[in-house]
Amino acid sequence: MLAMYADDAVFDLSAVFTDMAPVHGHAEIRRHWDRMWEVWGGLRMDVREVHEGDDGRYAVQIRLWGVGRESGVAVDQLFAMLYTIGPDGKARSAQLLPDMEAAISAATPHT
Repeated sequence: MLAMYADDAVFDLSAVFTDMAPVHGHAEIRRHWDRMWEVWGGLRMDVREVHEGDDGRYAVQIRLWGVGRESGVAVDQLFAMLYTIGPDGKARSAQLLPDMEAAISAATPHT
């Protein structure tokens, strides 16, 4: 999955998970994902809807679900990702947003 991101990409969950700072670059993104896999069992993000915005921006509704490894708490919730894709076809940034409306608004700021 890391191959879809530019070497200097930003992965940002802070709009939803306010205690998580954005991470930058492949090494930081990988460490972040490794920590997520340690905490969550069977964590999945399934694409539900995609909206093409302006200037390489895409709003993607996702279903995020999994179970906490230690707590056993299940999560099954809809969120949205705002991706900005560069001319090389790689994600320059990925930002988790609370809902599809917020992601579409961010993907189409000129309308």
